[in-house]
Amino acid sequence: MSKEMTGGNAAVVRAAAVAGSFYPGRADALRQEVQRLLDAAGEVTPGGKVLGAMAPHAGYVYSARFAAPVFKALAACEIDTVVIIGHDLGASAPGILAVLSDVDAYETPLGQVPVDTAMVKALKDVPGIIIHNGVHAREHSIEVQLPFLQVVKPGVKILPAFMGEVSVENSRRFVEALVKATGGRRLFVLASTDLSHYPSYDDAVALDKATMALVSAMDLQGLCERQAGKGVDAANTETAICAAGGVVSALTFARKYGANEVKILARGNYGDLRGSDRRRVVGYASAIFVAGAESQNTDKSTAAKATQDAAPVAEAKPEFTLGAATQAELLKLARNRISAEARNEKWTYQPPAALTELQEPAAVFVTLNKDGQLRGCIGTTMAREPLWAAVESAAYAAAFEDNRFMPVQEKELKRLSIEISVLSPMQQVASADLVQPFKHGVLVRSGYHGGLFLPQVWEQLPDKEQFLSILCEQKAGLPGNAWRRQDLKIFVFTVFAFQEQ
Repeated sequence: MSKEMTGGNAAVVRAAAVAGSFYPGRADALRQEVQRLLDAAGEVTPGGKVLGAMAPHAGYVYSARFAAPVFKALAACEIDTVVIIGHDLGASAPGILAVLSDVDAYETPLGQVPVDTAMVKALKDVPGIIIHNGVHAREHSIEVQLPFLQVVKPGVKILPAFMGEVSVENSRRFVEALVKATGGRRLFVLASTDLSHYPSYDDAVALDKATMALVSAMDLQGLCERQAGKGVDAANTETAICAAGGVVSALTFARKYGANEVKILARGNYGDLRGSDRRRVVGYASAIFVAGAESQNTDKSTAAKATQDAAPVAEAKPEFTLGAATQAELLKLARNRISAEARNEKWTYQPPAALTELQEPAAVFVTLNKDGQLRGCIGTTMAREPLWAAVESAAYAAAFEDNRFMPVQEKELKRLSIEISVLSPMQQVASADLVQPFKHGVLVRSGYHGGLFLPQVWEQLPDKEQFLSILCEQKAGLPGNAWRRQDLKIFVFTVFAFQEQ
């Protein structure tokens, strides 16, 4: 089926090595399985431009359900070449930046996936980048992503790569080389990685949460140290992440083009399978790296509204007012979602059909307080999913993915109080003079820098100048006086807020 591949010698095809073991070996069965997994993934709403991602690469029975949501998101992207970064070679490849393959195509039962050989050629003379088809021939971490890619993006080219030594600097150099070789291509960088290898189930859950917290924070150095074993002391753990170099490179690329958010789409481990041995598991997670929707031209109606000459706003009225039964249901949903995760319990939810308000699109923030002090607050600024789903996602994120805090522990649950804020649509104002204290929440944005305060923050920061200065400096990463600049975009909104009694 293919020519033998040795270091530096191009072959016509890199043949499927794990077809029939990691995934179905017959084309009809494979296509059916991939489509089933994509359908089961449900709707994925990135909320912005997806620039990169990470997905697991084990056998489909173990990890494909975690990978599938990434490819649902990728299906809507405009892409010419997908850079797929597989395993790290690490200490076995001193001085190596990356290892590429220059075969003409990879092959699965669904057909051939063309390699972007022109881009490979443009990269091969970069110091530290080598071509070695033999290394690629022995590896599956790129191949297992291809059937999904063939279904959602038929005909797209790939650039297969393994990282050499894992470091922030090496990833930066590799991304710089990719950018220089782009030549007008629309690139997407996909890191193919599993998480913890071989700890017990409970240890894997804790290890993988900590690893994904680093991913969410885009903590590149932290991920490199994680791969090297720093902070990883659970018994029988071989590694906390098997391809940190690829994840760091994908994040570096995405950040270069404006990504400011990581959305974790799925997380779990081998022990979640019925009847599995929980004494020794492998962890899996998928995530997409997204540039905020407010800065993207793809949402033309929103972009047009945001760039219109701002008219004075006397009062922004909440778009949503909710009945008492709906409020109670959402507060119960948020608490149950957080409790289930903290207790490592399986989670399912079906919104009551009678509460039709739950199906209305909404932008939501969930705020957690513990003994009167902030314990987490995360949400969205645009309505992209049903109210119940927005609350479910924000509750989970506030409890376990707010980078300012450690994940909520079971022992804290009784001391938490939950507040839900449903946002009105954003309205741009001409200047900070039109921001009304104690009434308006405020979003500021300059390029890819942005930050938001809910109206509730006025209780802690009643002085308007202080409110705006801290918003710019601490939330948006801008100078404290940026709110005085004419080029800063300022948006106001109000909220319909309710909390546990």
